[in-house]
Amino acid sequence: MVTNNSLNLIEALRGKSEKISILLGLMAVGFLGLSIYIFGTQAKFSWVCYPAFVIFTGLFNFLSQKPLKVNAWFYRLFMFLHGIQILLSLAGWIWVLYLAQENPEGRYTALVNLPFYIFILFFLLTFLTTFFSFMFNLVGLHKKRKPKN
Repeated sequence: MVTNNSLNLIEALRGKSEKISILLGLMAVGFLGLSIYIFGTQAKFSWVCYPAFVIFTGLFNFLSQKPLKVNAWFYRLFMFLHGIQILLSLAGWIWVLYLAQENPEGRYTALVNLPFYIFILFFLLTFLTTFFSFMFNLVGLHKKRKPKN
């Protein structure tokens, strides 16, 4: 059997708990994207999308704890989804700042008139939520290895 660094989705999604966990993770990514989009277009926090993102991320992390310890392919997919969340939150923050500074076609005047601390709060809410859940899982899954004699 040939080993490589790719992702084997058949092995990663072997059981029902893995499939449910990844579905929750994909929903968390979707709600993160939706909350970034709503903030960028309407200049207000979505009180439905952001809490849904936090809840689905928490469920994703909680339900993934058991499969992470026994399924290496699932571990790769799990960390890939967390990486997508981090990249999406950073790209979303850059997109929102672009809209606020450039104001293409004059459609984002509500976003232009916001004080800058709102943008920082938006960044902290989106990025730090994903980053802390990522770091929490990395620290929680760290295996203590015995040194070789």
